[in-house]
Amino acid sequence: MKEECENHEKCMKMIQAVLDGSASKEEIEHFKSNIDVCKPCFDGYQLEKSIKDCLQTKVEKKCCPQNTVDQLKAKIGIGLLLLGGFLIKLKVIQEIFLS
Repeated sequence: MKEECENHEKCMKMIQAVLDGSASKEEIEHFKSNIDVCKPCFDGYQLEKSIKDCLQTKVEKKCCPQNTVDQLKAKIGIGLLLLGGFLIKLKVIQEIFLS
């Protein structure tokens, strides 16, 4: 097993991708075939996996109240209406000054 990794930063990014599920099949296969030959990467993987596992057991997933969701949707809708009105006014002003 190698004691030093010449691509440690790149390897750690791949480890993160493997752990968070964003790695492609090819990346996962590459990871599996190489993790046992590089001690720093193996140790990094074990540490990152332990942290992720610990957080998953400690963090309680709660959804926000429906009232909060409704308020956010309403505010976003109002914001989009205001933005639309602003864009129309801007277009009118451009037509006045550019014609």
